[in-house]
Amino acid sequence: MGTRIVVLGVLVLLVLSARTASAGPITVDGTWREFGFLGAGSAGTDCPVGCTPATNPAAVAADAPPWTFSGAATITVLDLFTSGDTFQLFDNLVAVGSPSAPAADGECGSDIGCALADAAHYSRLIAQLGAGTHSLTINAVASPFGGGAAVFQAAAPAAAVPEPGTMLLLGSGLAGIAARAHRRRNQTKAS
Repeated sequence: MGTRIVVLGVLVLLVLSARTASAGPITVDGTWREFGFLGAGSAGTDCPVGCTPATNPAAVAADAPPWTFSGAATITVLDLFTSGDTFQLFDNLVAVGSPSAPAADGECGSDIGCALADAAHYSRLIAQLGAGTHSLTINAVASPFGGGAAVFQAAAPAAAVPEPGTMLLLGSGLAGIAARAHRRRNQTKAS
């Protein structure tokens, strides 16, 4: 009887002391966030104490999903540690982006910079999200080692760079305006 009470007391203490996993808003500031997953078909979760911290740059442990924010952003989901995992990104429960399908046997471990440079071995998914309210979740599509951790980032979208044709058109228009002004000036001087 005494053992049962002790076991029950320990279980109650574990339940009461467990940290509550709650979703929260994220900032669109380029911070890498580390999340865990339990294998193919599983949803990404917060990164519990067992996650090895990602480096180069350092990642913060993600809160529990969904990860929410407002405004436009570029979302990058990157496999780390043991390579070969792929992911599907959902925004407001709608699938966005397509993951790459790399070969296994990458050697970057927890190094984000190395994994970004090694597209042959580490999958990545990049999605452009427009203005509005977003609620992100991530599911593991493939996981040859049965789970692990990965990272994602929400960054401000890059400023639009004009296409060369647009610049040519703008330059031609400005040249035409300058030529016309020059002609008018010459005609005024001749009169």
